[in-house]
Amino acid sequence: MRLVKIIAIMASIVFFTITTTAQAGKIQLLWPNAVDAVMYELEIAGIAVREDTPAPQAQVFYTATNVYTPGVELDLALFEQQDLEKLYYRVRPLDLEKNPVGTFTRPVALSRAELNPGKPTVTTLFSGHPVQLYPVYAWIPVLGAARYEIEVTDRLPEMQNGTEPSRYRVRSYSMGPGFDFYDTEPFTQDGRYYWRVIALDQDDQALGTYSEAVPFSVDTGRYQWAIYGDSITHGGGAVSNPPSDARFDYSYYLSVPVKNLGKSGDTAEALVERFEAEVLPFKPKYLLILGGTNSIRGGATAKEVIDSLTAIKKKCRKNGIKPIFLTLPPLNPDRIQQVFNQDTAANWQQELAKVNAFIKTQPDYIDIYSVLVDENGLLPVKYAQDGLHPDIAGKRLMGHAVNAYISHFAGY
Repeated sequence: MRLVKIIAIMASIVFFTITTTAQAGKIQLLWPNAVDAVMYELEIAGIAVREDTPAPQAQVFYTATNVYTPGVELDLALFEQQDLEKLYYRVRPLDLEKNPVGTFTRPVALSRAELNPGKPTVTTLFSGHPVQLYPVYAWIPVLGAARYEIEVTDRLPEMQNGTEPSRYRVRSYSMGPGFDFYDTEPFTQDGRYYWRVIALDQDDQALGTYSEAVPFSVDTGRYQWAIYGDSITHGGGAVSNPPSDARFDYSYYLSVPVKNLGKSGDTAEALVERFEAEVLPFKPKYLLILGGTNSIRGGATAKEVIDSLTAIKKKCRKNGIKPIFLTLPPLNPDRIQQVFNQDTAANWQQELAKVNAFIKTQPDYIDIYSVLVDENGLLPVKYAQDGLHPDIAGKRLMGHAVNAYISHFAGY
């Protein structure tokens, strides 16, 4: 669940030819990903302002506050007859209400930006962090794109930056406008894989070529520790940041190597159903379990959630896995309604409290509720802009709580 809602449809794995349309007359601006930015304010001015204040209005050529990725492509016609060496861009991060949550970046001359990029710029690189069971692929939106094709291969594509599907394709997906795609199938087979994306216009002509192919590896026997749950486990936060941004994955802050087995949207019942197929292949020794939030906010009873958690515990013990439960974090129904236009069950606090009381009777549990709740029993905005998914500060707190538990184990 994100501000930009994407309907993704699994495409049949077929080989077809895409006609390429050269896309000229645009410019791509990039900047560092800020902490807990819901969106960015982009300012392009005829003066290099180095203070953390807006440029004089008379010098401003372009502004936008609806940029949800750390980069954007703009039509050069916006700056017709302007000297790009004398125009400067900078950004600052904003929250959901478009209030600044950081300072302006230093000004950069437009002449230093990339003119007419010929392929999408990917932002999911899996750099130094284990790939999730359900990877999320992300990129900077391509100007004029009506849809995207995402391709996963099990070998490096034979033609880099072409438009033809690879003969090594193992998965392909089609989606409309957007900037990320949640893979719909888990990766449970060992191997080295590659993902890439191509943009198409409304006539199904390619806007340039495929992006660079990004490698990632799956090793089912590598991890003693795994985390299991819904989107709070899967990752993502600050409304528009996908799970591919490791800073929004609480396992990023853990002191041991961890495999993320989370899946966005899961209920407690769904966690029971996919256990054998998606946990057992990785043979974890310890399983950190956080599940039931979607069930409770959707109106399920505490007993239903407890029954599912009990079933997961039994499956763990049957397979020699130590189940370690995390208490359910609080919610903020007003923010959930504002961001997702979804109601939260009126009795969520009472039912959630019952689930957490049960979790605290288990031999092994970690209390994250108490480190995230405010004086009103809610998840504060400072920890979760959308009222549901903890942002970077919230994920850090979760990580610290888990690390305190892990520290009791010999060798950690």
